[in-house]
Amino acid sequence: MTPQSIDDQLELLRLKELFMSDIDIRSKMAMLICKEEENSSYNEFCQLTHCTPNIAKMFAQLLVIDVFLMPEEIAAERERLERMKS
Repeated sequence: MTPQSIDDQLELLRLKELFMSDIDIRSKMAMLICKEEENSSYNEFCQLTHCTPNIAKMFAQLLVIDVFLMPEEIAAERERLERMKS
């Protein structure tokens, strides 16, 4: 993995963590990503999550099963990616 792809994966992991943090946030993210996917702008989603349109598009392409992670899984994945980065 390149340093940029590792950074992208870490950013996606941050979005997954945000998605799992609160049911209200999860609902807003899901609603916006579906809405934004239709017109490919992702502006509202990016404003809510503080990410780039490229990351928003990558997040939109994830399967739902790949987004639902337990805190332990998120921590383990973050640790793995951080090790690869160093």
